[in-house]
Amino acid sequence: MKKFIKKLKYNPHEIAEAIMSDLMTFYEIVEFNIDKLLGKYNCLKKNKILKGQKINQRIIILGNSPSLKEYDLKKLKNENVIMVNRSFRHEDYKIIKPEYHVFVDPKLANGVWPLEYLDEIYEKNPNVKLLLNAKWYNLNHFAKYKNNPNVFWIKDRLISLLFDTFETDLTKNFTNVGNVVGAGLGLAIHLGAKKIYFMGMELNGVIKLLADQDSHFEGKDKDYDNHNSFKWSRDLSSNARGIKLWIRMNDLCVKKQIKLINLSKSKLMDFMPLENFDELF
Repeated sequence: MKKFIKKLKYNPHEIAEAIMSDLMTFYEIVEFNIDKLLGKYNCLKKNKILKGQKINQRIIILGNSPSLKEYDLKKLKNENVIMVNRSFRHEDYKIIKPEYHVFVDPKLANGVWPLEYLDEIYEKNPNVKLLLNAKWYNLNHFAKYKNNPNVFWIKDRLISLLFDTFETDLTKNFTNVGNVVGAGLGLAIHLGAKKIYFMGMELNGVIKLLADQDSHFEGKDKDYDNHNSFKWSRDLSSNARGIKLWIRMNDLCVKKQIKLINLSKSKLMDFMPLENFDELF
């Protein structure tokens, strides 16, 4: 912990923020364990099926940033691919047919995103293994997915910036950086991958939106159309914290001899080694 703080040269404000985050995570862990004893998270046991399915194989995780347009994704057709959220709208989704698709954003449960998104995924990719937020398991509108053999449920907790706590088992409350690509990373580690490649993750979506630029491969994210200055300030704060969480995640993966590799050209991803997509595929 001390080495990590020294490496990033944390200031007192950042250390205080990290402590508060850990206290909130501790409360969440306690709540999770109580709920698990009461049987609320029995659905996580099914994730044992996935454990070790891709031992020592490479896995590619696709985000949804504009950089995806720079590559011929059809080359990933026979690769181990994890895609997330609205990536099913990509023109090559039917060709890639990712084996795994992750949806954990609360927007899918609270109605901001229509539940029909999941039907569209299955229409384009009938054999996909779909991973959903375990908090939704007992919601009525997700009932039809409970008995689907290819639907799995996951529950994450935020990674600590101070301590080397790193849960990688998806049958438990696994460690995440707080976003859907991080959930995809959790899945890749659970599957047994030791080389995990990232495409379409630039860590600058909010910055691009503020500059009136495309934040996703399909353009600007319309979810932000009615943002005001206060909401933007929150998003910028979250974006800055997210970068630190990814740096921390990479640090812990290195310790576990898991290599995270960047295939995009974002300068914010300088904590991961960069490799060339066209040379690899």
